Amino acid sequence: MKKKPSRPLCAFFLVGALVSMSLGAWTFSAFGAENAAVAGPGAPISTVPVTLEASLYAISPEKGGGLLAVLLFSPAEGWHAYSHVPGDTGEPASADLRLEPSGAALPAFFPEGRQKADVFEPEKTARVHDAPARVFVALPADPSPGSRLTGTLRLFLCSKTSCWPAALPVDLDVADLAARGLPLADAQPWWPEYGAARETTARVAAMGEAAPSPAAATASDAPAPSSASGMKLFPRSFTPALEVAGIFKAAVLAFLAGFILNFMPCVLPVVSLKLSSLLAVCSHEDAISRRRILREHNLFFALGIMAYFLVLSLVLWLAGLAWGQIFQSTTLTLTLTVVLFALTMSLFGVFHLPVIDLKMPATATGNSRSGAFLTGVLATLLATPCSGPFLGGVLAWTLLQPLFTVMAVFICLGLGMALPYILLAVWPQLVRLMPRPGDWMISLEQGMGFLLAGSCIYFLTILPREKVVAALFALWATALATWIWGRFTNLSQSRLHRTLVRGLAVILVIGATAFAAADRPPPTVAWTPFSQAEFESRMGQGNLLLTFTADWCPTCKLLERTVLGPDTIGPLKEKYGLTLMRADLTGQSPQALALLAALGSRSIPMTVLFPAGEGARAPLVLRDLYTTSNLEAAMAEVFAGGEPDENK
Repeated sequence: MKKKPSRPLCAFFLVGALVSMSLGAWTFSAFGAENAAVAGPGAPISTVPVTLEASLYAISPEKGGGLLAVLLFSPAEGWHAYSHVPGDTGEPASADLRLEPSGAALPAFFPEGRQKADVFEPEKTARVHDAPARVFVALPADPSPGSRLTGTLRLFLCSKTSCWPAALPVDLDVADLAARGLPLADAQPWWPEYGAARETTARVAAMGEAAPSPAAATASDAPAPSSASGMKLFPRSFTPALEVAGIFKAAVLAFLAGFILNFMPCVLPVVSLKLSSLLAVCSHEDAISRRRILREHNLFFALGIMAYFLVLSLVLWLAGLAWGQIFQSTTLTLTLTVVLFALTMSLFGVFHLPVIDLKMPATATGNSRSGAFLTGVLATLLATPCSGPFLGGVLAWTLLQPLFTVMAVFICLGLGMALPYILLAVWPQLVRLMPRPGDWMISLEQGMGFLLAGSCIYFLTILPREKVVAALFALWATALATWIWGRFTNLSQSRLHRTLVRGLAVILVIGATAFAAADRPPPTVAWTPFSQAEFESRMGQGNLLLTFTADWCPTCKLLERTVLGPDTIGPLKEKYGLTLMRADLTGQSPQALALLAALGSRSIPMTVLFPAGEGARAPLVLRDLYTTSNLEAAMAEVFAGGEPDENK
């Protein structure tokens, strides 16, 4: 069964949509004033949630002289315009202004705006203007006859439900206003804003200059070619004493690093519990049996460590892998996490796991050799992700050497980690230096259980993000399986009963782990980029969904991740035989903007449903934010009578 898409609760979004739909006609105008700023004529623009006033002032000679045009824009209530300063989201404000008839380009100086977190992605911030703000344009002191300030001020505005690109025309009769006499700009209360705007605009320009163009990056500022291209590099180490250039130093450092691994948080719980359980067993035996148990356990434990490092050296050299790269395998990491979680359940008394068991047994019976060997392998496997800080310089040199050198260094690494257990095997009397068994060991056992659970959390962080939920399901299944094992089996029952119940538990764990580790490609749907020719060829030929979006529109991105995501739109595409088309307004797209206007809007996001046949002339429009249920209901209304095109 296909997963039913989530339906976000958008009650307050719908309220915002009503607000945006109720916006009246907003007029671009220029206002005159007696003995104050005199504004030039402006062309009205309807249905734009911002107003623009253009004014002209004179700057006194003491402040540099000249004329200063002020463009005051005021976003509508509930809307904000993005500042000229680039942010994590939104499109910066810009202007294309000229002094006619000469056609000379004029720079515009923008205010900084206030920093604000994005409504839909709080981790992203941008500088915005949600109150009236001024853009300044410096002009020459003596304009020629007939001079006019013309051009376009481009603002990108967003509310809680939609975004709107606004291209506001500027047309200010500079010569006529200058002839009437102008108020002084430096006498106005906003005069300090002019200096701040110049600094802000200069800083933004410097930011743009600091980022080299692709052409420049491939020229003088291009990174130095690697040694593969023929250039010899001579890197220097910040810690030259730890750098390795020979097998003797590598072997010594590897031996010391291996010994330190016994005390790492990844390994210490396993080692401590195994030695403690061994002490508990030995306390019930005579002197001869105690020595035999200690020798046997420690030798096989050390053998497990050595075997792991030897096999690992072969795998890394033959496959050309880096140290720790084995944990890039999702299956291995997930399997290890499940094993650790099962050991945690064992420490908390949920069940008794044979072979690799860290709980304190009552007697020395059981397969102690294989258990010691596999526990040594497990402890060493857990040490791998913790060993990077100690082995960086050693492995950087070692893994580039011949196989014999790699194996020799890894054997020294294994000997260092196995040293305490080899010493205990050779001199069992050293066990007298360890604390006597007692009730404290039960507390140690349970405390180490929490440490192992913490190790499970660490390994979950290694997994890809999309695998975490599946991994948690595998751990839940493991908890259920261990409870079944411990609750419904015991030694008083028949072997057949124990085998069936425990086999069921094992199958449950293996199945859940395999399900979590399986690679499931994320659902994808194909979107056709908008073009006028493509749109006209498909309109009316089949069911068509057209959505308008832009990178600077956060509400559009929210819809793309939720309602228009693959999990939601994919089943609807199949159900109605849809053609999916996306019109991207991130850059200038006159054809898409013209179609948007023909559909009665200048605001995005907007999704339009065109049914097959003559009904395509009367499409259904979903404006601003909408829910999955809104989209499904709209499709049922528009497409229910149409025959889906099976070829799409």
